[in-house]
Amino acid sequence: MKRELLDIPAVRAYLDKRFLCQALTQEKRLAITFDDGPHPTHTLEICEMLERKGIRATFFVVGRHVRRFPGVVARLAAEGHEIGNHTDLHLPLAFLPRGMIRKELAVTDDLIARATGRGPGFFRPPMGWFNDTVLAEAARMGYRPVIGSIHPHDSRKPGVKTIVEHVLRRIEPGAIIILHDGGWVVGADRSQTVRAVDRLTDNLLADGYRFETLGDLVRQPGLSNPIPGRREQERDSVPART
Repeated sequence: MKRELLDIPAVRAYLDKRFLCQALTQEKRLAITFDDGPHPTHTLEICEMLERKGIRATFFVVGRHVRRFPGVVARLAAEGHEIGNHTDLHLPLAFLPRGMIRKELAVTDDLIARATGRGPGFFRPPMGWFNDTVLAEAARMGYRPVIGSIHPHDSRKPGVKTIVEHVLRRIEPGAIIILHDGGWVVGADRSQTVRAVDRLTDNLLADGYRFETLGDLVRQPGLSNPIPGRREQERDSVPART
């Protein structure tokens, strides 16, 4: 089995101190998460598939895509999925000044709140790039930062079998799976991910796993609600791009 960064104990220990990477549970509970959407086709395919199977997931959306497809995000929320903040332009936040970091989060926060009626509580940095400034600004705005524990690099399109095997070899209670329903461009091809998710979910359901949103997995569903105080002030001070 090829070793990934998340498989290296020293790397995981470092990330675990700063991010939610995995839930502490012995029960067969896990979260499946998706980045870089919403996508006008693939996100809906995944949504319909998960609905048929009674699965709830967490979608980390990009603001500029939410701006184009707010109805897709609204549908996800209406069907019980959780929406997380993946910034507005999917930039490497570690290279941005504080003001731009806040803007990337605040604009997307506002777009999600407009589409769903509630603000996100979880944040995942684009490409996993971060520094202390990024984490400090996210915390100041009320976010809990998330990475995950299993990343099959599905956005590289390695093949459905490779994606499925990567996840199944590493699965354990409390796992947080990182997948992609969208991409940098609106027309990104995530058909491999869609097919892999179908196989993965069938396998894991058959093995007795229960899929939950991140908020439910870590028993913090309240994180999905709008956060008062500084968070509201931040949103008020940064108008959404049009």
